[in-house]
Amino acid sequence: MTPELEAELRSVTQDALGRHAARLELDGVDVALLVDPHWDIPELGLVGYAPQGHFVQLMVNPGNPNFERLWRRELPLHLGHELHHAKRWQGVGYGRTLLEALVSEGLAQHYEVEERGQPPIYAAAHADMAGLWQRAQTELHQPYDHNAWFFGSADRQLPRWAGYALGYELVQRFFAATGGDAVTHVNTPAETFAGAWAG
Repeated sequence: MTPELEAELRSVTQDALGRHAARLELDGVDVALLVDPHWDIPELGLVGYAPQGHFVQLMVNPGNPNFERLWRRELPLHLGHELHHAKRWQGVGYGRTLLEALVSEGLAQHYEVEERGQPPIYAAAHADMAGLWQRAQTELHQPYDHNAWFFGSADRQLPRWAGYALGYELVQRFFAATGGDAVTHVNTPAETFAGAWAG
């Protein structure tokens, strides 16, 4: 990457980090910004990952034709998504069950919406949501296949982003019933959300 792009990426990331950290009352998190041509969301040219409560990775792919057009908008939003995960990791945790993952991802997407003004692309899986929710019932309270549920599986007939879309919808229903937002519920246990689909 050019020195100019590196400087702009650093500046945009630092500005967004300060804003999100203040909003989430979050401290003690290292953020690594990496160039990785093999790991991105193709439609965006970047992706984020928060494996624990004190470390967030942002991977960018300047060679992706969508990167230059979208990164100035998407990178701060993805950083917010991952910092929301970090805050939850520091509290109740991301989770080990499908329900916990659905809630963690649903909350982080709704955190994005509060800045984005609309759902991210991964909030919409092209599938029957009621049918997916029904399928999820047998796995809700146990360990699950994250890659299959969140990135798709032809073998299991799960569409791409099924877990993100289910989580987004579940949290949206919960907010409609109880109020609050992604910040006020950042550490609400996943079990609290379990009945929101039917409610």
